[in-house]
Amino acid sequence: MEARKHIRISAWFAVLALGIAAASAARAADESLADGARKAGHAVGTTAREAWHEGKKAGKDIGHGAAKVGKEVGHGAAKVGKEIGHGATKAGRAVGKAAKEGALELKRAITGEK
Repeated sequence: MEARKHIRISAWFAVLALGIAAASAARAADESLADGARKAGHAVGTTAREAWHEGKKAGKDIGHGAAKVGKEVGHGAAKVGKEIGHGATKAGRAVGKAAKEGALELKRAITGEK
């Protein structure tokens, strides 16, 4: 969402620069051609720098957002893995206990103990 805002701002700066360039070109009849071209070039260069800066800020915002999401996903995965590990431990203990009881019952059946 933030990146789209930066792109729209950059587009408006570009439109503004073209308007300034057109106005400078229209006044070129009164001024020297070189001076008008210099002013138009300066306006376009300034706008290009501002658009680059806004794009850079948008990229940085996107990067920070992606890092934050990645970190949250990693924490969630660790939490789920820990819960699975605890569940597997409990299940393993229950199976072991049942196997031990089954073995004792089998021994008692063979030896005739009660």
